[in-house]
Amino acid sequence: MEGSLATMSLVDVLELVHTSRKSGVLYVEERVPLVLRFMRGEVVGGGILDWEGFEAVSTFPLHPQEGRFRFEQGVQDGAVWMPFRTFLGEWARLNDEWARFRQLVPSPSRVLEALRPVEPYAVFVGGRSVRGAAKAWGVPLIIAMERAWRGVHEGDLVLLQKYNWFSMRIRHAKGRRTLPNAQDARDLPRYLDGTRNLGELIRMGFSVEEVRAYLIEAIRSGELNFPGRGWLLRDLTWEAEAP
Repeated sequence: MEGSLATMSLVDVLELVHTSRKSGVLYVEERVPLVLRFMRGEVVGGGILDWEGFEAVSTFPLHPQEGRFRFEQGVQDGAVWMPFRTFLGEWARLNDEWARFRQLVPSPSRVLEALRPVEPYAVFVGGRSVRGAAKAWGVPLIIAMERAWRGVHEGDLVLLQKYNWFSMRIRHAKGRRTLPNAQDARDLPRYLDGTRNLGELIRMGFSVEEVRAYLIEAIRSGELNFPGRGWLLRDLTWEAEAP
């Protein structure tokens, strides 16, 4: 089973797999790729590339207007995440929450700073991303995003022109250690030698937009394959969509 999400909605596809009690893997291609594993019509796994779990799935749009899907039948096993109706309801609810919070905080990778060290925002003193705050607080990402949104809304937090992916070091097969300062965005792969972090590339002369656009395309195409590419692609795509 395969087709276009422009002619058959994702919800209809999910309902069909569920009601027919199918086992297999659903692949969805939109701005980010989604995979869902079904066992007899119930979801037992899934995610965005190597970012797995319901938290990852909940960031994918439940009602995409474009893209394609493909379902491949096959034996699957694992624990059912939650009853199917609950799964759909929670996905829809979290989609709405993500959309609301992203009006002020474009992505969980955005770095924020606390204007004063008061709780619960003390973790942002000196600058920290929402993803970093979620780890520091020990809470789900959506809870950290809600707190960050509230902090910005109430004036306790400010957005910095930084992202937590600035600290990532990525190795590309074409990477070289000794190169002059940035010249052309097409040369970006040559600067990814695994020793420079992405923030260094920006300081060398590449713009944030150039680095982001390259990473999105390289991850989507499979040119870059590294741990963390799933959450990174999700955040980069959200940032690119922000006004």
